Amino acid sequence: MERTALKSALNERNSLVSTDNSFTLKQWPLLVALGALIIGVVGILTISMVYGLTGGKFPDDYGVVMDAGSSKTNTIAYKWQGNKQKGTGCVSQDTTCLAKGGIAEMDPMKLDPVIDCAKNVTKHIDERARPKTPLYFAATAGMRLLKLANETRANEILDHLRNELNETGLSVKAIQIITGEDEGVYGWITANFLEQTLEIPQKTDPWDPTTLGALDMGGASMQIAYALPEYISGTKNIKQMKLYGQTHNVFSHSNLCFGRDEAQRRLRYLLVKDITQTEIEDPCFPRGATYEIKGSDLFRRPCTNSTRFPKIPDDLLKTNYTFKGTSSPNECKTAVANLVNTDLCNKTGFKECFKKLDNIPDNQKYLAFATYYFLTDFLNVTKAPLSEYEKAMQEFCLKDVDEVTNISTSEFALDHCFNAKYIHEVLINGFGFKNTTWGNLQFVKNLQGKDVGWTLGYMIYATNFIPEKAKTPRAISATGLAVSLVLFIFVIIGTLLFILHSHRKGNSNKSLYGQA
Repeated sequence: MERTALKSALNERNSLVSTDNSFTLKQWPLLVALGALIIGVVGILTISMVYGLTGGKFPDDYGVVMDAGSSKTNTIAYKWQGNKQKGTGCVSQDTTCLAKGGIAEMDPMKLDPVIDCAKNVTKHIDERARPKTPLYFAATAGMRLLKLANETRANEILDHLRNELNETGLSVKAIQIITGEDEGVYGWITANFLEQTLEIPQKTDPWDPTTLGALDMGGASMQIAYALPEYISGTKNIKQMKLYGQTHNVFSHSNLCFGRDEAQRRLRYLLVKDITQTEIEDPCFPRGATYEIKGSDLFRRPCTNSTRFPKIPDDLLKTNYTFKGTSSPNECKTAVANLVNTDLCNKTGFKECFKKLDNIPDNQKYLAFATYYFLTDFLNVTKAPLSEYEKAMQEFCLKDVDEVTNISTSEFALDHCFNAKYIHEVLINGFGFKNTTWGNLQFVKNLQGKDVGWTLGYMIYATNFIPEKAKTPRAISATGLAVSLVLFIFVIIGTLLFILHSHRKGNSNKSLYGQA
C-alpha cells in the first residue's frame, strides 16, 4: 500500500512539472506581444515629443547698435523673434558694453575702447548668426559738433571705425552721424514702444493723439517729437513710418548746441564783456561758488566760436577764466533768455541758433526725460503745476553754496539753478507751453523699468528692413512623423488583436478541459 501511495505521489509531481513546462512554452508569445505593445505606446509618445519639442519655432534675430555720444559710446545687442509682428520686431535688450569718452575727443587711430566693446558684445551672439547680424554705428551731437568744427577729422574717425568694425564678424550696415531730427524720432519710437501705444489705431477726424510726444535733453542737443494727423510731402522734419501695422507721421525738431552742457557754456561766453577780465559774475551760480574754464574751451568750441571776439591772444586762450556765483535769479532769467534770442544769436555770429516752435498741439501728452527729469526730480516738482515749479526754481536760485551743498553733495547740484531757468525758458518761450498745457508734461526717468534711450527705437525701426526668418527644422519631418505613427499604431492594433485571440483561445481550452 505504501508503494502504491509513493507511486501516486511521483506521478502527481511529474504531472505538475509537465504542466509548468507546458505553461511556459505556451505563454512566451503573449510576453512578446506585451513587449510589442509597450514598444508601440512608447514609440508614439517618443516620436510625438521629438516632433513637438524640436524645431518648428522662429529663431531669435540679433542686431547691434553703437550709440556714440559726446561723453561715452554705448554698444547694445538687441534681439527679437524672427517672425516679427506685422512686419516689425518686438525688440528687447540682450547685452551692453560701455566705453567712456566721446569719440569726437579721441585720436582717430586710438579708438580701442570702442572697438573692444563691439568685440565683447559680439561674443554673446551665436557664432553661426554673426555674419547675418547687422551692426549700426550712429554718432550723435558730439560728432555733429566736430563736423561743424573739423569735418575732415570727423570723417577720419568714421573711416577708421569702418575698417575696425568690419573685423568683428558682424554685418556692418551703417557708420554714420545721425541728424538730431532722426535722434528725436528714434526716441519717440522708444517711448511709445515701452508705453505700448504704437499699435493703437490713430484717430484723425478729429485728431486725437493716441501716442505720446517725447522731449529729450542731452549734453549737446535737445529734441522734441510728436505725431501729426497727416504727412506733409516735402517737409523735412516729418518722417512717415509703419510700425506694427500702424502708420505714424512723426514731427521731430532738434536744436544742436542747446543741450544742457553747451547751453551753459554759451551762457558763460555771453557773460564775458571784456576778454581781458578773467573774473566774471555768474548770476545762475550759487553765491560763494566758483567755476574755472580754460579760455580755449570757452571761446573756441563749436557752439561758442563766433565773430564776437574775432582775435583772442594765445595767452588768453590758455588762461583760466573764473566765474563767481551771485545767486541772482532775476539776472539769471535775463541771461538765460538771451540763449533763445535768435536776433542776438545772429548778431553774435554763432553757427547754431535756437529754433523755436509756436504751434505745438494743445491736446498732446508728452514724456520728458534725461535732464528734464533729473532737474524736476531734484526740485521735487515732477508732478507739480507750473506755478509750483516756478516757486521752487526761484527759491533754489536764491540759495548760496552752503545752502545748496546742505541739500545735496552731488557735483551737479550747483548747476540746478541754471538748469531750472533754462528748462523753464525752453518750454515756455521756446516751445510754447503755458499754464494750461504744462500738465501735458510727464517727467520720467524710465518706462517699465527701462531707460528711454533712442537706440531701442533705432533698432525697432531697422527691423522693418530685415527679412523674417523661417521656422527652425524639426528633428523629424511631418511625413516621417505620419509614417512612424501609422507603423506604431499598426503594431499596437496587431498586438491587441493577438492578445485578444490568445485570451479567447485560452478560455475555449478551459471549457473543453472542464467538460472532460
